[in-house]
Amino acid sequence: MSNTQKGQRYDAIVVGSGPGGAPVARELARAGKRVLILERGARHERALGFPGGARILEGAGIVCRSREGAYIARGITVGGSSVVYNGNVYFPPERVYAQVGLDFLPELHELAEEIGVRELPPRFFAKARALPRVLGAAEKLGLHFEPQKKFIAPDKCRPGCDSCMMGCPRGAKWTTRNMVDQACKAGAKLLTETRVERVLFEKDRAVGVVTARGEEYRADMVVLAAGGVGTPAILLRSGVSGVGENFYIDPMNIVVGHAGKEYPGAWGEMSFTHAIEDLAQTEGFIIGNVSAQNALLTSFLRANVARHNLGRALQSTRAMGLFVKVADSHEGRVFADGSLSKPKSARDRARMKRGTDLAMEILARAGVPKTAMAVGQSIGGHPGGTVPAGTAADFRLRAGRENLFVCDGSVFPESLGVPPSLSIMGLSLLLGRMLAGKTRHEDRTTAPGGRLAAGRASSTWHRTVSESATDCLKRYPA
Repeated sequence: MSNTQKGQRYDAIVVGSGPGGAPVARELARAGKRVLILERGARHERALGFPGGARILEGAGIVCRSREGAYIARGITVGGSSVVYNGNVYFPPERVYAQVGLDFLPELHELAEEIGVRELPPRFFAKARALPRVLGAAEKLGLHFEPQKKFIAPDKCRPGCDSCMMGCPRGAKWTTRNMVDQACKAGAKLLTETRVERVLFEKDRAVGVVTARGEEYRADMVVLAAGGVGTPAILLRSGVSGVGENFYIDPMNIVVGHAGKEYPGAWGEMSFTHAIEDLAQTEGFIIGNVSAQNALLTSFLRANVARHNLGRALQSTRAMGLFVKVADSHEGRVFADGSLSKPKSARDRARMKRGTDLAMEILARAGVPKTAMAVGQSIGGHPGGTVPAGTAADFRLRAGRENLFVCDGSVFPESLGVPPSLSIMGLSLLLGRMLAGKTRHEDRTTAPGGRLAAGRASSTWHRTVSESATDCLKRYPA
């Protein structure tokens, strides 16, 4: 924790150190700005992974739920939710650049190059037995799993470890902690375990923040990057209206089961190494693999899965699963106290049923009797939409007041339909450059329906650089 003086004035206060906060903080610090980063969580270094890593999730990964019972995963630690993601790399759909009014594609490519995008090498799947059966079962249904590009250094990662969602204990998974450290090296100050209560205004201009402990920190600008839940709650407590609605979470159903006695399960395999991506645009969901370990962890989130697994405790090595992640409608709401409402629309229910039925059929063909399956429902991990660009925020990412900016998942008006971390980081990097005067807004603007930058890469970038599932089967035979 930095020894920050409350009487000092900063050029910028950045609230949050995850994908939305870290890049903009680093960019401003490197431009010579006096930057203060305020992070609600601690810097957890020890006992990451299962089970100790659960403490870095809000509500220990169990009690953070909407009023309707939907579970929402949020990382409350230095690095935010980048510490609890699977490290999967996706570029956003084309429509997103017009929706937020900014062309941040160059930043996406720059970040992918800087961090390093990799597929896990074949040795990570040498002992996989469930995965080849799942890939083959999907192929017979005309569905194609693609290997996932990740922000993971294979030389540091241990095959069979599946701790990404509770913090990587080996430092193999890249997180925005790297950028926070770089920002601090450039002169930024980091204050941890500091929850921001509200933004300070003078004559309708943001001039600082007040913490939950009553401390005041002053700055010439404030950037809120506390996530799709944290940011609108702070704005509402600050008296800013028109935020908090339009809430989506990309809910998952996790279908878990135990293979028949003649089949091994996914023990010692990793989750979300392969996914059916083609369905994202046509059906509104993606399907990905789930390890035995994470199939069993779903028991802690949903009682019906716990009951399912209780009688099969001695069959843990035969556990396996698939997740179905839906790009949901925007009918939820975040309240000033941070509580949530996330009802299911008829459209979401239909999409989720379609995806869940497909996942169950794949698992059945891979050797899991349907009588041995259970479904953990409504587990969300990509909260957003609550301060949408073009309405609650303008196309400079200003949130209704002068010198007040927002940069996290809350500014995307619609769910991206894919993991959003890279998109949020790219937008944050561009905002930092605009605020530092390195890039002109006029040179990067793209209003809805307007131009897109020349030479833009296809929105199927991730898909086109991946090998086919047929090739995967050759590499990882059952």
